[in-house]
Amino acid sequence: MKSKHWLSIFFILLFLGIGSFMLLNYIVDPFGYFTLTKGEDLFDSEDYSRAIKADYFTENSDQFDAVVLGGSKGGVLSTELLSSYTGKRYYNFYSNQGNFSDYLTYGKYLIDNTDISEITLHLSSFEVKAYEKESTGAAVYQVPAIVSGNKWDQIKEVLNFLMTDIKTALETASQKKDVTDGTYDDVATGTRHWAKSIRLFEKDPDAFIAKYVTQSSTKYLKSLFNQKANSLTAFDDNIAALRELKAYCDEHNVTLKVVIGASFLTERYLYECSRYYDYLREIVEITDVWDFSDYNDININPYNFYNFKHYDTAVADLMVNTMYGGEAREGFGIYLTKDNIEAYLEKRIADYEQLKEEFETTGTIQLEGMDDDSYIR
Repeated sequence: MKSKHWLSIFFILLFLGIGSFMLLNYIVDPFGYFTLTKGEDLFDSEDYSRAIKADYFTENSDQFDAVVLGGSKGGVLSTELLSSYTGKRYYNFYSNQGNFSDYLTYGKYLIDNTDISEITLHLSSFEVKAYEKESTGAAVYQVPAIVSGNKWDQIKEVLNFLMTDIKTALETASQKKDVTDGTYDDVATGTRHWAKSIRLFEKDPDAFIAKYVTQSSTKYLKSLFNQKANSLTAFDDNIAALRELKAYCDEHNVTLKVVIGASFLTERYLYECSRYYDYLREIVEITDVWDFSDYNDININPYNFYNFKHYDTAVADLMVNTMYGGEAREGFGIYLTKDNIEAYLEKRIADYEQLKEEFETTGTIQLEGMDDDSYIR
């Protein structure tokens, strides 16, 4: 009798311990997985946005008929501004470390499970580094069960996040801050807000740019002008995925609009090379594309960027306005087709060679500043 008593106490304590551990993970939520069930309106942009947005959009798909799909650069494309031009209701479905595997996976999922009529696919160019991110094993890069699995897979996924290791949960709890202190996303629109970066920039623009945008510029420029990106391997897989996504959109009467975002000069070491020019040729064989990534003066002004990989909200607005016939800047943005791609690449290569000569002669590139007309914030 006594052994049964102690056995009962043991199981009660065991279940209480497991329950408390699960509750801790739910409250602390190290990866932001339970953002929606907790009724939160904002979440840290480094959280598991792939799951948060897939859940939110699926539950609220009747409120939208268009999406922005892409990597973190595209997170500042304004859904409100896009809607003002087209009349469609947009959701920004960007995710960090965007890649073509995700674009194809989520594009097909959204077409199959919602009534969207348009996808604006934002490319960051450095997708050529890797076709997919899921293989890294990091939780926030996985395809969530709502997209890739069944109900049982979703249950297992919930249990997995409720059982996150105690060290991660406690470390997150000790570091938890107001999300608006950093970079965060709006759950209802999917858009990204660079709150901390804006605050730091306004406090001291020059110090901010030196720390976050132009740091290590000499190293990156050396890589750019040595064409190191030629060795990257995702070009062919990306083209195959884009071709499949375009065909899927056409099959389901969904409009696919492709835009290549603005790109700061030093970021180009991640992708600019002769193979990338062939990549652009292959893209326009599949679909026309708006390209804002060439060597225009806006891309050579670091004050238009939050860091050397991400452009400012004002740049995003100018891109949208340009695409839809609103405010535009001469030399910023071109609509690429099979008919004009060769002329475009001829100029782009010439601009590259001119900058390369400047760098090899002077050891640097003369950048624009806040007093230049190319500064648009």
